[in-house]
Amino acid sequence: MLFRGDDLPEGIVDTEPAPEQEPPGGYPVLVGIGEPHDQRRLTLKPGKRSVGRQADNDIVIEEGSVSSQHAWLVNEGGECRVVNLLSTNGTWVNEHKVHEAVLKDGDHVRFGRAEFVFRRRDDGSDATPQGAPGRFPWRWLGVAVAILVLAVVARILLETA
Repeated sequence: MLFRGDDLPEGIVDTEPAPEQEPPGGYPVLVGIGEPHDQRRLTLKPGKRSVGRQADNDIVIEEGSVSSQHAWLVNEGGECRVVNLLSTNGTWVNEHKVHEAVLKDGDHVRFGRAEFVFRRRDDGSDATPQGAPGRFPWRWLGVAVAILVLAVVARILLETA
């Protein structure tokens, strides 16, 4: 033995890098909305993560409308963005089709039909707390219109009887 590790000046000994420290409040996260991804959490650790249906992606979303290699999720210095990879059904942020977008807390991100809400920190809460703005519930508008039409028809029938 030529020397021992103890004989080297401090800082020279090669050691394993320290494990990455999770930021206070947790990493940014995408939280699933609706089945089958309801409350599924996609953690955005620093670096670039591939998203898609194919098994070799960092984040696999098993949904027919998601392309095999759909998008990248990038966390650089705490700024998170999504980059579409020429997917068939597109990547959407707040109902706008995007090629690339910086994400803000509360943004709705959709890969094909798989929808998520971006949270700056993963505090373990639901994706859409009460009072949070979200996508307009179009199906309920249809239900309301159908009820209104039935009420008008019933009134007409009662008046003519």
